Amino acid sequence: MTKIDKIMEALIEKEVPDKEVAVLLSGGVDSLSVAFSAHRLGKKVHAYTFHLENQPTYDSDKAKETADTFGWDIDTIIVPTDNLHDDFFTLLNKYKCRKKTNFECAFPFIYVYPKIKEKYVLTGMGFDDFYGLTKRCAIHFKTPKSKFDEYRLKTHYQPNNDGMDQHLYLCQEYNKILVSIGMKHKEIVNFFMKFDWYGVNKPFQKHHVRTAYSKEFAKIGKVKQHSNLQLVANIPTLFETLLSNKKINFKSRTRIMDICRDWNTIW
Repeated sequence: MTKIDKIMEALIEKEVPDKEVAVLLSGGVDSLSVAFSAHRLGKKVHAYTFHLENQPTYDSDKAKETADTFGWDIDTIIVPTDNLHDDFFTLLNKYKCRKKTNFECAFPFIYVYPKIKEKYVLTGMGFDDFYGLTKRCAIHFKTPKSKFDEYRLKTHYQPNNDGMDQHLYLCQEYNKILVSIGMKHKEIVNFFMKFDWYGVNKPFQKHHVRTAYSKEFAKIGKVKQHSNLQLVANIPTLFETLLSNKKINFKSRTRIMDICRDWNTIW
């Protein structure tokens, strides 16, 4: 069976013809592994990471540590927190965010994309769908394999999965080409669908990728278990401040989810 690193590298080689490539880099396995793939291919990697103003995170720190270890250029974008009112309406109107997760996941990238210099933008989006690491999946869909397969295929092919639409809008605006090899590529899907939940997460989480890039991961020390980008960056807490904004929270909701639904109904 072809190893996952060979599949990933072949896809990047095919889809990124330029010598230089931007990588949206966090401290998680997925974005690190696509960056390692590009590095193995001899690409000049330029990493882009972010954190909220005055709030460095594990992700931004690990991205910087990794870039320094491998000799990559890196830009750490400081995302302002004092313009959230206007940013909410930009996300709603310009980038067509509708769900709470759309707003929170897209928010930092309206500041990241204007800083990207390279034509091709490589991300680790899509890979998480194959592991079933959510609490909901663990309770309801972990076994049998047929049920697990149905769950992850439905997740992977759902509309606007991982906020892909917002990234595409941003790429169009800034004349970039998004390369998400983990998203809807049959080679990646076929690889992971061979395994049940235990096959992708035991003896340790995401072990196929971690093992395939073991030499690279060994150079940067411990890498965190799966966690959502927006949670690590404390973005949901920032968005909670909108509850006191009467123009945005015009129905006096107590949850950001409901505010987003209210505006979705309007638009």
